[in-house]
Amino acid sequence: MTTYDHTPAGTPEPGNGEYAVAVLYLDDHLRITYTPQPASAAVRLIGELDAANHRAAADTLRLAGRDDDPLVIDCENLSFVDVAGLRMLIDLCRDGRARIDNPPAQMLRLLQLIGLTLG
Repeated sequence: MTTYDHTPAGTPEPGNGEYAVAVLYLDDHLRITYTPQPASAAVRLIGELDAANHRAAADTLRLAGRDDDPLVIDCENLSFVDVAGLRMLIDLCRDGRARIDNPPAQMLRLLQLIGLTLG
């Protein structure tokens, strides 16, 4: 189930007390939220990114980018990422229009195992 739900400011995000302006994607395992940042589009991935939802997440992330501003993808709150999800994120970053922030340790380990880097 994909949901594009503009929630009022006041939806707390995990971690540092920031507030999401919109929930861009929501399924049983993954939530993608948007928080405005100066000169960038910032999204946060929360939950599990895997073969079941990586295509829908990729479509959502492509739409979240703003013109020439970079898309910042915060992965700190991902509890699981499989190879399909990781490859999708790497593909989004390949052209320099997106970057990954705060990759969790298990994501870095998976990158190491398959011989890829984020940057």
